[in-house]
Amino acid sequence: MDLLLEKMLENKSSSEISTMLINLNKFHLNSKKHIKKYNKLRKLHSEIIDSMENYIIEGKYNINEHYNSIYNDIDKEIPELDFDLDLNDVDDRTILNDLFIYKNHSKLMSITEIYLQKNKFRNEEKLKMLNSMKNSYVGLFKVVATDRNEGYITYEDVFTKKRFKVIDIAMSSTLKVDKKRMIYVYNRIITFDDISFGTGIHCMMTSEHKLLKRFIKNHKYKNCSDFSRCILLYDLSKKENNLTVGYNNQYGYRR
Repeated sequence: MDLLLEKMLENKSSSEISTMLINLNKFHLNSKKHIKKYNKLRKLHSEIIDSMENYIIEGKYNINEHYNSIYNDIDKEIPELDFDLDLNDVDDRTILNDLFIYKNHSKLMSITEIYLQKNKFRNEEKLKMLNSMKNSYVGLFKVVATDRNEGYITYEDVFTKKRFKVIDIAMSSTLKVDKKRMIYVYNRIITFDDISFGTGIHCMMTSEHKLLKRFIKNHKYKNCSDFSRCILLYDLSKKENNLTVGYNNQYGYRR
């Protein structure tokens, strides 16, 4: 970092510095072939999500009705947790979208499945993205590596130990892995050809989170649906006191 930039950063708040670093790195990365493709795919994914949100708003997918069909199962999995999501809250809406747009329970028909079944899109790229969404992978991940120069972060699933190299410009620009204070993220990964990216579920915690430690130690992974696990971890993330997070839905996470 040159002297001029250091002087500029001296008078900036943490949030402003993060934004500056992200924008600088984004400018550097945007000429790269894989980032150009990533930006195109994120735009395509956003268009599909907008369509699906309208599908819900227009009453074509009754969330309450679908939730009631699995209520007893969810109540057995997380009897201690009573949750309520507000459509007017950005974070809550992101969680609500993930719960019903993607396949999170064996008994629940997702909107992605309905779109594929009803041939909602004839465009080849959108159809391919729908199938990528159908085959997406969701989990609780530990961030084990970042690559600022290429815009990548590496996730490791806490329970399955699977690793994923995901494009996340914001997180790769601002995060340095600290083994004494690891960052945990509950996120969904979509892979389209050779590009993987997170959908940006708003659940982020640190290894200092006592309730998260207890969850990881005691959680019965195979006996819990992704639907219940998402709700549980979202609730835990709201109790995180050791991390300030801003979410940039266009580029990923910002610390």
